Amino acid sequence: EDFVNNARPLQYSVTYPLTADGSQAFPSFKFAQYSAFLQDEFTVSDRFKLTAGLRVEQATYPSVDEIRTHPLIAAQTFANGQKINTGELPDNKLTYSPRIGFNWDVNGDRSLQVRGGSGIFTGRVPFVWIVSQSGDAGLLQYLQAYTGNDVPFFSPSIAPNLTTPKGAAGTSIPTTISAMSKDLKFPQTWKSSLAVDAKLPWGIVGTLEGIYGRDLNAAVGVNVNLKDPTVLNIAGYPDNRPFFANSVNARQAVNTTSAGIPSATGTTNITAVKMVNAKGGYNWMATAQLSKQFSQGLGLMVAYTRTDQRNFGDGTGDQLSNLWSIPPTSTNPNVASLSYSQNLTPDRVIASVSFKKEYFRNLSTSISLFYEGAQQGRISYLYGADFNRDGQSNDLIYIPKDPSEITFVNVPANQVHAYNAQGQITTLRNYPKAYTAQEQSDAFFAYIEQDNYLRENKGKYAKRNGATSPWRNQVDFRLTQEVFRNIGDSKNSVQFTVDIFNVGNLLNKNWGNLNFVNNASILVPQNVSAISATTKPTFLMGSSQGDMVRSTFGTSQTISSTYYMQFGIRYNFN
Repeated sequence: EDFVNNARPLQYSVTYPLTADGSQAFPSFKFAQYSAFLQDEFTVSDRFKLTAGLRVEQATYPSVDEIRTHPLIAAQTFANGQKINTGELPDNKLTYSPRIGFNWDVNGDRSLQVRGGSGIFTGRVPFVWIVSQSGDAGLLQYLQAYTGNDVPFFSPSIAPNLTTPKGAAGTSIPTTISAMSKDLKFPQTWKSSLAVDAKLPWGIVGTLEGIYGRDLNAAVGVNVNLKDPTVLNIAGYPDNRPFFANSVNARQAVNTTSAGIPSATGTTNITAVKMVNAKGGYNWMATAQLSKQFSQGLGLMVAYTRTDQRNFGDGTGDQLSNLWSIPPTSTNPNVASLSYSQNLTPDRVIASVSFKKEYFRNLSTSISLFYEGAQQGRISYLYGADFNRDGQSNDLIYIPKDPSEITFVNVPANQVHAYNAQGQITTLRNYPKAYTAQEQSDAFFAYIEQDNYLRENKGKYAKRNGATSPWRNQVDFRLTQEVFRNIGDSKNSVQFTVDIFNVGNLLNKNWGNLNFVNNASILVPQNVSAISATTKPTFLMGSSQGDMVRSTFGTSQTISSTYYMQFGIRYNFN
């Protein structure tokens, strides 16, 4: 209606490129990496071979016009006396990656082999994060935000109403600032492995393998504009996480008001994230496998893998600032903390059965079954708003032991508020009825009891990716019918294939289903701005499908939860 009636919009923004000719500005950078690798193999004996090598690499950043020093940013002093120079790139440093590997044929007949190795491996950070340094500096384009009575009307055309001239480069400060530390090192990991392959009785081949890795240099983000928090200390309330001041001016060292500088977006908020290194992430994996190939074309295999992986964040997001803003935490977000990787599957079982039979000289039939069983994913339980007032909605919940540790408020029908990261109402979620505080408390603790992770961790902070989705079994079937014919010295063939995926679901509709999380934000804080030493937080239950969230998981209504088939034909030239 506002659009049709030509009402004044709430806000309008226009971005001007700052190129000399007014053409579109694109953030970019240049990167070159030089490598040298030396390796040799040593035959210690006819049963023992040793391989050793050294890789030397140097990452360099040739001159990049788009990466320049922003004078207003360089002049500011951020939290704890830190400075940011958007024109500064990491030093060009040599990195050394030694490695060693061995293979030992214990009995000399390959019936028992021991193999392994250890070494350091150097990688790279995603280039899109490096591009952020030039894209977020505010020197390639100028964003002008119009608010209040300065916002132009929709009609007539907005363009003639934009009378503000294009700002010059470096005359306003952007809301998001990205930079890399001058001492930043590319990620390095120390990896080691040890495995035993053995021929066991009855023609069984067994493998036992272990892999361990440790992060020597991981990339993390620090918001250098965020002042140190204080501990949340409320009498009778058990959650004592680090908490930030309520106002932007109080929790940030630099804002456009205190610094007396123009804002590029009309907001006083400034997020200044610097990429730095951290040490301590690790992962390990242990696998046991048995296989046997029978003389009549029958093959069997079964394997079990146990895995653990902890890191400072999964590196998600396409902005450098996401290194700081995305990883869920219950501590100071500027102190990188180890927790489970989102990609971690603790247990995985795979097995296969295959059978092939050739007959009538020109026919061959193959049948195979493949089984995989594993957890479906990992979950972080979050508050549905910015709870610790750092400007991000990535706060892990405290899991109350009993109703005395959490306070709910009444929910009027059709008036359940959803909040953004700043604690502002953004939408209304309609419940079918009003709920009292007591009804929500009952529903919340019923939810905890039906969730294995929450039930077992009462009185603790939820961990990032601490919970796992239910175990899922999937069996796939393949039938291959091959018809072959000799043409000269070659044996060409035609293959007809039938694949049935998720066979269990074909037999029972409740088997092989894929689950999803109904809503991981099970608590919505209501009085974030009012929380103090004398005021406890209050909450609403999170919502799902028009009601309070009642259970952790639902069943995906997609092809992932059903069986499906495919048919194929292939002609092979041999």
